[in-house]
Amino acid sequence: MSPWLVAVVVAVIVVATMVTAVAQTRPTPQAPPRRTAPQPRPASPPKRGAPEPAETKAPPAPAPSPAQAKAATDATPSDAGATLYKKNGCYECHVNDAQGGPQGPRLGPNPIPFPRFVAYVRNPAGDMPPFTAKVISDDDLSKIYTFLQSRPTPPPVKDIPLLAP
Repeated sequence: MSPWLVAVVVAVIVVATMVTAVAQTRPTPQAPPRRTAPQPRPASPPKRGAPEPAETKAPPAPAPSPAQAKAATDATPSDAGATLYKKNGCYECHVNDAQGGPQGPRLGPNPIPFPRFVAYVRNPAGDMPPFTAKVISDDDLSKIYTFLQSRPTPPPVKDIPLLAP
């Protein structure tokens, strides 16, 4: 073999090795750029000769109708408790009517005594998160407890056609 042919073969092997090595080299991972809120724009100065903008006042709130006022006074502690039950996310584990579900036990009807209820909500065992007095006040807990007491007793299994033996 001629020296010229050997040099060409060696050059081809070197180039092929370099191309393979470069193709297999992965770039260093980079953190994604941090997205921040844009800076607030400063208020532009008013133009010369332009009148100053008038301050706008919010229109007064309309007086509630007699029906709305009556509905507000007719709201029972049970209704307020139902609202708080949903607002604080109790329904997520204990289901809408506190009948219990896969993640949380049945709470009503006939819940545990109120002092035990408050003690458990404040310092629970298991997967339930604690609800301190900063999160739910004792007054709100009493409304939720009233809601739990107001839940109807479910009918016996023998009275439900699909479940009857």
